[in-house]
Amino acid sequence: MRTFSTFLIGSVLVILAVKLSAAEEDRREFETAKAEYEQSSRDESARITYVTKLAHIADRLVSQYRRSGERNELMRPINSELGKHPAPKDVDSKKLTQLLVGKWKSPRRTYVYRADGNWRIEGNQLIQGDLSGPIILLNQDYFIYSSQGSVFFHSRVKE
Repeated sequence: MRTFSTFLIGSVLVILAVKLSAAEEDRREFETAKAEYEQSSRDESARITYVTKLAHIADRLVSQYRRSGERNELMRPINSELGKHPAPKDVDSKKLTQLLVGKWKSPRRTYVYRADGNWRIEGNQLIQGDLSGPIILLNQDYFIYSSQGSVFFHSRVKE
């Protein structure tokens, strides 16, 4: 009995160490990306690189949330940083419109954007009903925008 208890306690400690290690790695990656951006030219290319790095970290955290139901405290500072870096107002809204069509998964549900006129993009602004706000990142993998003080993160559903 004692051997099983020792094994069980050891296993729990290993799992906790791995979780803490992964969380620390995510925090380090976030801090490094932020420092690199602050040292950069802060032009559009640097902005895209930065928000894409943040999106990769957020995607891992959202996947973890979907699996375990545990929220990660790092999402708050990531969302705060993302909200500070919207796409430029003169971005090609036609290109963004084409990119948005498809299925997108948020932490809680899946959204389908069809080219049916229920939403539109003007400059960097997503407009859909009462909801509107600047797009932060929209590419083949991620759709991130802000509205009413919140940042909304979506990853493309690969079919």
